[in-house]
Amino acid sequence: MNVAYQEARGERQNAERLLEEYLPLIRYHADQLRRRVPDSVELDDLIDAGVLGLLDAARRFDPERDVQFKTFVAFRVRGAMIDYLRQFDWMPRTLRDSSRQMQQALMELEQRYGRPAEDAEVAAHLGLSLEEYRQRLEQVRGMTVVYFDDLPKPQGVEDMDILETLEGDPGDRPEARTALALFAERLASAIERLPARERVLLTLYYYEELNMKEVALVLGLTESRVSQIHSQMVLRLRGLMGLDGGES
Repeated sequence: MNVAYQEARGERQNAERLLEEYLPLIRYHADQLRRRVPDSVELDDLIDAGVLGLLDAARRFDPERDVQFKTFVAFRVRGAMIDYLRQFDWMPRTLRDSSRQMQQALMELEQRYGRPAEDAEVAAHLGLSLEEYRQRLEQVRGMTVVYFDDLPKPQGVEDMDILETLEGDPGDRPEARTALALFAERLASAIERLPARERVLLTLYYYEELNMKEVALVLGLTESRVSQIHSQMVLRLRGLMGLDGGES
C-alpha cells in the first residue's frame, strides 16, 4: 500500500466521520433556508452544497485560532448554501421590481411620517388594497433574507468577507475588528427603528431560532401572516441598512 493511497484513504475516512457527525446540522440549515425560497429550490441541492461547505471548513479550520470548530462549520455550511442560491437567478424580474417598490415605499413613508409605516399606509402609497399588498409580501418571501455578505462594508475594507474574521483573533486584525464593530453598531441602530412587533419576530426567529409556525403561536397570528411580517421586516431592514431592494 503506497503512501498516496494511505493518505487518500485517511482523508476519505475523515470526511465520512465529519459527515456522520455534522449531517444533522447541514440538514437543519438546509431546512431553514428551504422554507424561505421558492419551491423550485430542492432541499437535496441545499444539503449537497452544505456538504461541500463542511469539507471546505475542515480544510480551512485552524485549531490554533480561538474559534470553535462547530461555530466555524455552521457559518461555512450556511455560506455554501447561500453561494449555491446565488449561482442562478431563481427570482422572476417582476418580483424583484415588486420588492424594490415596496422597500422604497417603506423608506419614503418613514421619512414622511418620522416613524415606521403601517401596512395600510404602504398599500395606499402603492395603490394597492391591504390584501394585495400582503399577498406581494408573501410572494417575495424568498428574497427577504439578509446575509452578512449583502451588507455594506466600512470604507477601506470593502473586499473583506465578514465571515473571514472568524478564522482569527480580531485583535490580530484591526481592520476586521473595526469593521465588525461598525457593522454591529449600524445593524443595532437599524433594528431599533423597526416596529415593536417586527423586533419581536426578529428575536424569536433569528435569535431564539423558532420556526415560522412556532413564532405564529407565540404572536397569536397565522403562519402566513408571520411570513408577511417577516418579509416586510427584512425589506425595511434592508432599506435602513442602505441595500438595493432589487438585489437578493
